Amino acid sequence: MTAYQSRWHEKAAIAVVWLFGCSLFTSVALSNIAVLGLVLLAPFAWRKFGKKTQSLSSDTKVFLGLILVLCVWDVLTNLMAGFSMGASLKALLHDMRTLGFVVVLWAIFANPYLARAAFWAVCVAVLVLASINFLLTLMGRLPQGAYFTKGFMHMSHMSHMYGQALVGLVLVLAQMWLVRPNLSWRVWVPMALLILSLFLASERRTGYVLLLAGFGLWAVLNAKRFSVSQYKWWFLLAALVVVIGAASSGVVHRRMALALMEVNEYLAMSPQERVSAVGAVRIRMQYVSTVLEVIKQSNWWIGIGSIDLPNAYQAAASKLGLEPDSYAWSKYNWSNPHNEYLFMLATKGVVGLIFYLAIFAQACRVAWRKTDEVQRVGLVVFVFLFMLSITTNSMMVDMEEGHFTMLILLIFLAPKSLDLLGATKEPQPTTASA
Repeated sequence: MTAYQSRWHEKAAIAVVWLFGCSLFTSVALSNIAVLGLVLLAPFAWRKFGKKTQSLSSDTKVFLGLILVLCVWDVLTNLMAGFSMGASLKALLHDMRTLGFVVVLWAIFANPYLARAAFWAVCVAVLVLASINFLLTLMGRLPQGAYFTKGFMHMSHMSHMYGQALVGLVLVLAQMWLVRPNLSWRVWVPMALLILSLFLASERRTGYVLLLAGFGLWAVLNAKRFSVSQYKWWFLLAALVVVIGAASSGVVHRRMALALMEVNEYLAMSPQERVSAVGAVRIRMQYVSTVLEVIKQSNWWIGIGSIDLPNAYQAAASKLGLEPDSYAWSKYNWSNPHNEYLFMLATKGVVGLIFYLAIFAQACRVAWRKTDEVQRVGLVVFVFLFMLSITTNSMMVDMEEGHFTMLILLIFLAPKSLDLLGATKEPQPTTASA
């Protein structure tokens, strides 16, 4: 068998991961096609993984095992709710497929070359979209906070991931600069474009909060480096740039003021008025009230199962006074509480929520044992951003965000060393140990 024949699936996987990374923010259909392509290639990667006698570390086995346990628990909760095995397995494909794909696709991304290709595809896609949006805003072709993609691409989901992806990449690039200062402008230019786009051409309030919180965590993770005076001054300069950028952005002021106003107005409303409240913040506050009502009526330990959530959710909304034909009911999705913690608690109970949190805690543990500093810090920062963002948005429930989470976990966890800085001169085509 020729070298090309023995590695054809790796060549195909490179093309598919680039398609996946570039389409993640632009096309749901292409993203799904890319995932399907990776699933079809996974058996070949696992076969090569086994032939090379690679083994999973004990921490990795625990991480993947926790994902499988949560998938099993998802099925059990629906069975205990009285639904058939067929319906429960179908619900599993909807609820947990993005986390489940982490297990299926692990061997593909254990190849550091493929993992790097996926990372750079995501990086290029986010940087190009953010730069175009910023330049069009700067030229006056777009109002602040608008997205150029809305006119010709179905990218309503992009804005939900925009803050996570943009802020995460800024902090990963910052870590690359700390590790390799000679990168200089090759890191600072994309970082500047991303931050300017966030502050001047984005309306994502979540992104502003994520940058502030993520920057703080990143500083803590690099506390030893910043004890050196040279790095300390660079850190203070970076913090000053972020503060000035936020302070000079009209869209930041407007969006944050609107959020504060909606919170105050919601708190001042009567229960009857709240159920008809509209606005991104007000409706999320009502979502929380509604799902808490569901949780109070359910078994705290096992939940009600995901299949029955829409009915229970709407029943709770009706109990709170929301009419089925009201504006808020028809306009918004009343089967998604937009808070992943409450979703897990309502559908899978305390047990399921513990499993869910344990998965990401174990992911950080696996990452922290990596020798690659950028890989280690990058994964912890991204997980922190995910866990913060799902207080107001969904990750597993909304498949686009789930695919992004899946890809990040695979990129930063599966390879033994991601080596984004290119310390290894010749990338190895074979699967590395996990």
